[in-house]
Amino acid sequence: MKCANEFAFFLKVLERSGIGSREFTLPADTDLEIDAGLRRQLGVTPSVFAGCQMFFPHMEAGSVYHVTDCFYLHYLFFLLPDTPRCMVIGPYLSLRPSGQQILETAERYDLPPARAHLLEEFYPTLPRIADNSTFYAMLYSLCELLYGRQAEVRPISLEDELSPAALSVPTREADLPAAMQRLEMRYQLEDAMLQAVADGDRARLHQLLHDADLNVAVEHRLADPVRNIKNYCIVLNTVLRKAAQRGGVHPIYLDDLSRTCAARIEQLPTTGAAQRLVQEIADQYCLLVQRHSTQGYTEPVQTAMLYVRQHLAEPLSLRTVAGALDCNASYFSARFKKETGHTLTGFILQERMRLAISLLLSTRLQVQTIAQHCGFLDVNYFSRIFRQTTGCSPSEYRKTGRALQL
Repeated sequence: MKCANEFAFFLKVLERSGIGSREFTLPADTDLEIDAGLRRQLGVTPSVFAGCQMFFPHMEAGSVYHVTDCFYLHYLFFLLPDTPRCMVIGPYLSLRPSGQQILETAERYDLPPARAHLLEEFYPTLPRIADNSTFYAMLYSLCELLYGRQAEVRPISLEDELSPAALSVPTREADLPAAMQRLEMRYQLEDAMLQAVADGDRARLHQLLHDADLNVAVEHRLADPVRNIKNYCIVLNTVLRKAAQRGGVHPIYLDDLSRTCAARIEQLPTTGAAQRLVQEIADQYCLLVQRHSTQGYTEPVQTAMLYVRQHLAEPLSLRTVAGALDCNASYFSARFKKETGHTLTGFILQERMRLAISLLLSTRLQVQTIAQHCGFLDVNYFSRIFRQTTGCSPSEYRKTGRALQL
């Protein structure tokens, strides 16, 4: 094989870095084990190779196939030139799965707690290769030597439905009109999404996301496909935040959601997961407009809404809110009801229930602690009000995990 010395050096680097690799002949045996024994220990089938059978026949020399599986494991496949043999590198991680991701994976495969614990012990044993690691530059340089041209990186998620058309190497658009049309489609889609978020129109947003092709929107500026999608999601997070602000949401809520989304973007394990995350992020900003927009209200009512949402753990009443705004309580009560259609007392209760639901679904705080965060000193009273609002107790609600729109 040409460049044998460079190839041998690369293999030595893998060995010293603790990154597994092996060669095999196509068509591959589906019983080959390349996931460091994870599926065997968990009793999960099929094997990684069984999942790869769909794209093996479509592999082309000069392409690197970046494969991710349902356990957040990464693999790199590429053909060795002038031979029927293939090289696979992995498994490795780009990020360590969080505790929540591990529990969700265990639940998906009905793993008992004892086997779920195997996942927690397994991940620290794997090497971690960051998106901006020089490892990728080294690999792509090697492939350029082997094939005499720049490697084409093909992202594949074994969780996605793969079609032969999706697995073929895309042709590069050479003519300017086609490239311009792609850009126009991308900007039209983004403008429509931003308007839907600013209007709080979830139905319109869901239709746009259903029809959207994320591959059209993502600019393939870097060799790593996951990093490309992460960069796009970072930009989208920023523009959606501005759209929600245009929809009347105060920056205090936008900043909290924006930071949460940014952390989730960096946790993206695969390109397949990006489409779902984009939908979730856009939907969250749209919900934020629906729940927290103060657009159309006068400044005193806007200020009162913000004050209530920032002080839910404290004693709140018409008198305390009107006093904070330096307004007459009777006059402000009538004004708030006229503009919002709700009494201030009803609005306070609604916001407390929303906070309670959020804390029940996103934390492991005790019900008594959640009651205190929502301004209820008596947990029994809190539970009674919660049941009247939702139809079940806080503990029952947490077990069902269902989201109630208030």
